[in-house]
Amino acid sequence: MAVSLIGKKLLSNNLPRIYQQVRTGYIVLLPEVDPDQIDKNPLYKGGLPDTENLTQEKCMSTLGNAILELERTVREVENEVIANKEDFDMFEHVVEPLEEKGVQMESMWGLAKVFYLTDSSKMPPENYLTIHERARKARGAKFNSRIIYNAFKKCDTSKYTEEEQRLVAKYISEGRLNGLDLGSSQRESFLNSSVDLGSEKEQFRKRVKVSSKNFRHTIHDSTVTKDFPEELLKSMVRRPEDSATGPWDITLDANVANKFLEYCPERNLRWNLWLAGRQVASQHMGLGNEYSNSVSLEKIRSLRRNIAKTLGYESFAHMSMETKMAGSLENVKKTLNDLLRTFKPVQIEELASLEDFAVDKGFEGTLELWDIPFWARRQRTFLYHWDDAEMKDFFPLERVLSGLMKITSEAFNLRFELNEKHQAWHPDIQLYNIYESESKKPVAGLYLDPYCRNGKIYVPGGTLTGIRPACRSIGPSPPLAALILNFSPPKDGKPTLLDFDQVENLFKRFGQALQHLLSSVNYSDVSGMSNIEWDAVEVVSNFMAHWATQPNVLKEISGHYSSNEALPFDNLEKSRSHLIGHQMIKEIYLANLDLELHTSREFWLTITKRVWSEHFPFKLDPKDAHPLSFTDAVCDQLSAAYFSKIWAKMLAADAFNTFITESKEPSNDVGSRFRDTFLGFGGSVDPSEVFRRFQGRDPTPEAFIKHVSS
Repeated sequence: MAVSLIGKKLLSNNLPRIYQQVRTGYIVLLPEVDPDQIDKNPLYKGGLPDTENLTQEKCMSTLGNAILELERTVREVENEVIANKEDFDMFEHVVEPLEEKGVQMESMWGLAKVFYLTDSSKMPPENYLTIHERARKARGAKFNSRIIYNAFKKCDTSKYTEEEQRLVAKYISEGRLNGLDLGSSQRESFLNSSVDLGSEKEQFRKRVKVSSKNFRHTIHDSTVTKDFPEELLKSMVRRPEDSATGPWDITLDANVANKFLEYCPERNLRWNLWLAGRQVASQHMGLGNEYSNSVSLEKIRSLRRNIAKTLGYESFAHMSMETKMAGSLENVKKTLNDLLRTFKPVQIEELASLEDFAVDKGFEGTLELWDIPFWARRQRTFLYHWDDAEMKDFFPLERVLSGLMKITSEAFNLRFELNEKHQAWHPDIQLYNIYESESKKPVAGLYLDPYCRNGKIYVPGGTLTGIRPACRSIGPSPPLAALILNFSPPKDGKPTLLDFDQVENLFKRFGQALQHLLSSVNYSDVSGMSNIEWDAVEVVSNFMAHWATQPNVLKEISGHYSSNEALPFDNLEKSRSHLIGHQMIKEIYLANLDLELHTSREFWLTITKRVWSEHFPFKLDPKDAHPLSFTDAVCDQLSAAYFSKIWAKMLAADAFNTFITESKEPSNDVGSRFRDTFLGFGGSVDPSEVFRRFQGRDPTPEAFIKHVSS
């Protein structure tokens, strides 16, 4: 399957390995300074959040002042450019002032966001969301300045470093996509369409939320729930003490719906929930046209077409490729279609085998989509003897974290130490200092908040929130981030236990933390995950997830919580790839549906019927309106970019295959090379080039196909 995962081949596939050693390169070293002396931020003390004196009022006023200061700096820079015309230094007079004030605001904004997510008493949602929008606009002001944009377009980049060239390219790309090349009337039309698009997306999102909350079905029969895992039962009752006796509510909350479909033995109940999930925000939900997204979806598509056309693009999907590693829509479509041809026959085989298995176990009828999760779980248990509920006992959180930090330390020459002297803003939260293996001074700090609790925002899968970026302007203070999770806390002497989905997700989030904290760049706009193309931004997190299934890693992260017995299982990778053909086709379908919605002018339902028939052997239910709740592609950050999920997995599989292969060689530097490239570069180097400097060649999908098919 010879396809290119990048848009342009800048170098030969046979090039020697070339590395830009960022950590020992052109970084400007600042003199040693007492952190207290450089803490211009009143929310910090000694380089860390001043948790003893933090209040909601102080956070709000400090962030508000920082926003005003950044906006004022943008105006001052504009005046500097106008007054001096050609006689100014682009970095000294434009980039540096914006960088300094921008990082100050980001450090306050990041802390405020962490408070909002973890402790509503410190940052009530209604207060945070208002100032969040102001901060977002302030951050984007420099990219909406025609004066600054034109200055960047005129500058000679030949004298700049690779990072500086990448930063200039970011300003130019952002400005062009913000319509700064347009004449006044076109610009006004562009801005009006952008405002209308933002409003329509918000309405789309609200209808999905309201419509989802409207569905509820109550079960009183305990024979239905007798085999449900404890956590599922707890999530279905209104009082924790009722988990064993009920009644139990079926809802469309992700932590209920997905597991319910896996464990519910009653086919009619599965169908009822499945269909409700496919009808969200449609007229079939019975809430009237007011809560249907059909018209809204068409408006959003039309507004995006207008915006793309105004900027000179054939479609919104073509416009989207400007910020993607893949380079062209044609390249993306070809790769997706090649993957479709590979996995479609696998899906057919898998589903036939699954139906045979179900019939052998007493199933009557034809296997449908709402049957697959239930019978897939049973078949997986039968084939591989893996039971999620039982295996949780072998993954206590403390053991998983300890093993994760150990293997990360060994691979990347790091050391993690709990900072016992620092008191965070909640007893659950701990700060880990990250050191170079032989250093006594931390290079970064990671807050870990593992447990769900009252006053904490529930984010499915958790989130990695940057507090302070890794860049030159933070001086000797370390970059900071918060890993915010929602695991059940220890109870009745029993530790927090994770299922393997949670283990894998923890590895992913930890990878994001490393990306944020270990960047070795000068400027925040290209630090961490900033300025990485959307189809490459999840490469590191997917790379880390591969580690979780490696036998040597499993030994480090597992062990029965009471007896320390080893994990009695050696078929984890096969278990995880069960029904991989069907799972891949679902992702490929959504990626192709997303692209079609953003290229074709056909009505959304016509598109859906056509694309569906190309991917699945099942008929599309007449009442299935799932695109009307497809928020990822319609109103979130993956519009005309849903394929990025697959792309990042392909890149990660290729990189991990190299990592594992070369790690077996004595004295190999593959860990340092990965850190210097994927972790060190951040967004300061084109991701295609980052991959080449790690691999010595362009990426291919073969390793990914081999991995998921094994």
